[in-house]
Amino acid sequence: MYLENLETDRPALPGLAQAKRSLSAEFLFVSQEASVGFAAEACIEVLRAANRLTGRETYGWRHLCGEDGLDALDGPLCDPGQVLVLIGGMDRVWRPDAARLKVLRGAIRNAARVCVVGAAVFVPLEAGVVGAKRLAVHPNFRHGVEELCGGLELEQAATCHHKALSSAISPAAAMRMMVELVGARDGEFTRAALSRYLGLSEPEGDTGAGEHWRYKRMAQGDEVIGEALQIMQEHLEDTLTVGQIADLLEVSPRKLERGFRELLKQSPLRVYRDMRLERVYRLLEQTAMPLGEVSVACGFSNVTLMKRWFQHKYGVRPEAVRRHAFGGSCAA
Repeated sequence: MYLENLETDRPALPGLAQAKRSLSAEFLFVSQEASVGFAAEACIEVLRAANRLTGRETYGWRHLCGEDGLDALDGPLCDPGQVLVLIGGMDRVWRPDAARLKVLRGAIRNAARVCVVGAAVFVPLEAGVVGAKRLAVHPNFRHGVEELCGGLELEQAATCHHKALSSAISPAAAMRMMVELVGARDGEFTRAALSRYLGLSEPEGDTGAGEHWRYKRMAQGDEVIGEALQIMQEHLEDTLTVGQIADLLEVSPRKLERGFRELLKQSPLRVYRDMRLERVYRLLEQTAMPLGEVSVACGFSNVTLMKRWFQHKYGVRPEAVRRHAFGGSCAA
């Protein structure tokens, strides 16, 4: 359950191999009250985005909102393989009553890792199960924390990760904490991509979309494959052949094909098509462009071909996505 300090500006984290258990992919969120439930949903959106970017349903979650969520429990609150995330606000100290504190104490002891946000910092302190000596604490709560536990080192930062405890000073900082945890589990490339994707850091030029990032991550830094993916991203409308891409990279088509199959487990044409279909989906969701224009804008020679590949990839017809975009669930 030990996690070395997460220094997110470093691509390599010493001791991370020993932290695999505490870096679980299953999360249980418990909110102090309904008014801070939004922060749990924002953290869950980080996990959804991580699943989208990596192309795998790696992360799972459950959210219990407020005291009613705790009271409705039938059985243990937290499994040993879960990360417990306690989310409090910035105004009112979270001091559960004796019965709820007993439930939360058991969950904290049982969890693979514990994360506290805002006022939730008081829960493990009250329960007497802190397990770490460094915490990020909101200025509103620093005096109270120091009074409860004088031996703690209070970080001058929005987030902190020490041993099996992560902390964020506020609901807004909770998203950053979650991105850092995902990065510690899935790598610095994923952390940086996720941060830009969510708008938590400034974009660096054309960051591409989900499929682009997913395949770029799979390329593991291979320069030729990375440049090929960037060329594809920049030419979604005027589809290039494998030979043309290879010429731009000054490599043979055979070498390019082999690299894609070894690293991405797909042919260049399949990868290119996935990226173009993702743009089709975004245009159907976000614009009123006719299907014919969407087809042209995404490099398909005709609408029929686009429809066939779209349904093959997403399991729905393009028309259904367009109806849902304008009518919501009632139009499905």
